[in-house]
Amino acid sequence: MEFNEFLLIVEKIKAKNPIWFELETAPIGNDTQIANVEKQLSISLPKEYKLFVKMFGGGYFAFTKIFSVSNGEWNIIQQNKQINLINSHNFIAVSDNEVGDFYGFKIENGICSPKVKFYNHEINMIEETRFEDLYQYLLKVGLQQG
Repeated sequence: MEFNEFLLIVEKIKAKNPIWFELETAPIGNDTQIANVEKQLSISLPKEYKLFVKMFGGGYFAFTKIFSVSNGEWNIIQQNKQINLINSHNFIAVSDNEVGDFYGFKIENGICSPKVKFYNHEINMIEETRFEDLYQYLLKVGLQQG
């Protein structure tokens, strides 16, 4: 899905359900912060994530939350150092379902795949999802579209 298409859908949903977007968020990110995250974690993040944090920041996004490149409780560096799935599973978490599982991206040769995967803490494994990119995840999980 293209970013502009995603934005149009978000704006329509936001107009119908503004309260969904009134929960706590993290500030929008910038190119310097994104580069810092990529350097500190030794990865290249998917373009979909970069565009999202530059437009929306992080924190709550309707019914999900996204880790941010800004300092604070949702900082992607702090979150991933705490859970340490980068080293054990070549996985970077970008969203937390608040019960010990995470959505994120597999890392291969330092590059994150855009396809969203799921870390299941009960079996300590990364599982496939139906989400080809972050936008699909956000629409289906965060905005409950389909």
